[in-house]
Amino acid sequence: MNFQRIITIIIISILPLKTINVRNLIISITALMPLIASEVALSLTESEINKIAGEITVRIDGQNRGGSGVIVEKQGDTYYVLTNWHVVNKVGDYQVRTPDGEMHPVYYSLIKQVPNVDLAVVPFTSSQNYPVAETGDPTQLIQGKPVFVGGWPRSGSNLQQRIFLSTPGVVKGRQQPIGGYSLLYDNLVRAGMSGGPVLDTEGRLVAINGIVKLQENSDAIVSGGIEINTFWQWRQQVSLPTISQQPETAQTTTTPTAAANPVSTTISKQENGTETAVNFTLAKAISNEVGGIVNSVVALNSHIISGSSNGMISVRDIKNGEVIAIWKAHKESINSVAVSPDEELVVSGSDDKTIKIWKLPKNKNVTDITLVQTLTGHNDVVDAVAIAPDGEMLVSGSWDRTIKIWNLSTGELLRTLEGHSEIINAIAISPDGQFLASGSKDNKIKLWNLQTGQLIRNINTNSLSILSVVFSPDSQILASSSSDGTINIWNLQTDELIHSLKEHIDGVWSIVITPNGKTLISSSWDKTIKFWELSTGNLKGSLNGHTSYISTVAISPDGQTIVSGGWDRKINIWKVP
Repeated sequence: MNFQRIITIIIISILPLKTINVRNLIISITALMPLIASEVALSLTESEINKIAGEITVRIDGQNRGGSGVIVEKQGDTYYVLTNWHVVNKVGDYQVRTPDGEMHPVYYSLIKQVPNVDLAVVPFTSSQNYPVAETGDPTQLIQGKPVFVGGWPRSGSNLQQRIFLSTPGVVKGRQQPIGGYSLLYDNLVRAGMSGGPVLDTEGRLVAINGIVKLQENSDAIVSGGIEINTFWQWRQQVSLPTISQQPETAQTTTTPTAAANPVSTTISKQENGTETAVNFTLAKAISNEVGGIVNSVVALNSHIISGSSNGMISVRDIKNGEVIAIWKAHKESINSVAVSPDEELVVSGSDDKTIKIWKLPKNKNVTDITLVQTLTGHNDVVDAVAIAPDGEMLVSGSWDRTIKIWNLSTGELLRTLEGHSEIINAIAISPDGQFLASGSKDNKIKLWNLQTGQLIRNINTNSLSILSVVFSPDSQILASSSSDGTINIWNLQTDELIHSLKEHIDGVWSIVITPNGKTLISSSWDKTIKFWELSTGNLKGSLNGHTSYISTVAISPDGQTIVSGGWDRKINIWKVP
């Protein structure tokens, strides 16, 4: 509240201008502002503060039991929510519920952890105008000062519904910071209010609520918060990503070279040395019978193998999509699946930090699935798995920032590769079996010698978190995609960046290159699949068939079938007529 402006206007409006020196009057009033402000602050009632809390507090739903957050910043259409790291520290799907009841999906790869404290910044995008919290001065909070805590706890009924709550209390003192928590207060705080705002008597944000502890030598319950200055000191040293707002028409928009059918596109296929137009059309849209977001698919000439967020693996006939086998492979989300060159083994990597190897019968009549081995060794989410072309080595990338190379037959850990400073989202092995590429949230790609584990080179992408990497069939080209929608293509012989493709308006989660090495296919959270000429970088067309974010795309070895899956819990099969 600008008390100086209000009081100045009042005094000037009641006194004749010729009787006063306006400049001197303003200066005099400015000098009195601390005294005036402290008195005026008492005029904010509890209901007024509760209203402010309700306008700036969001609910966070996701992989953990749920929590709260507060909108602290806005850049364009991107809003930044400050919450506790323990509210969002488990990889998976999250949504932010704003005070108007709207649900906004979250890019997990863009969540930023504040180092050494229990804080995280969660971005979401919206064209709506939401209030941003005004920051107060926590150093003014002495023992006995009133504070208010907002959040979205679960109701006490059997339904355990989330409700908004703002509770009054007083400061009880301070402690030596533990995970950043230093401010103590006696407000009533319940599960689900972690990450919510702590407000002073002017409705200004002074801390982020988190822990609850017992006060020494007392039965009184005391809550703890991380003072907001801790966040702003860190914020001044970093930049936060912005997210492109998807136009409402993006789902039905096609490129000038695309076919008129919104679920088809025109790409080129080499036949007898000449380029001929071939249409890919949506042959089958399959609902995931067991539910769950489709996170990963592998397309074989005869089968589709997919892994879902509910821990299920499915095997389907690629011609008609009929289920051959479905089984519960992991207790938590499956992030990546890979198939051995002889198509006998399926490997899955999961949120449960394990890698599992499954055996499929050679006759492809998959009715009896056998768990061959469970590999443990990662101490965080396994986000990517890949199998070498000779079928001898298995590679895994994890949120523990390491890459592990295993003997596929015995399960023996051969070596662990370290070097990334953030979680590893993507790995790929070159078709000639020489190189391993890894992509990370640290915005870097590392190229390794697969046989020795030696780091060959670092590639700085100048983009956001790397989500997918892929080699061309001749192992001469490396492509990567990132959470800002950029696709980069490098010549590995010269280290030259050949193309930077920026037609997607949202993160690109999966890329593949066609067996003939001529076309790159990308799938994005903008709900489109795009086709690019690898040699020129030209956009050749788009597929529009998913109603939500696309997580994964694959192409069969014969190049005749494309398979995609995503948040709409569907697997789409695209075929050449």
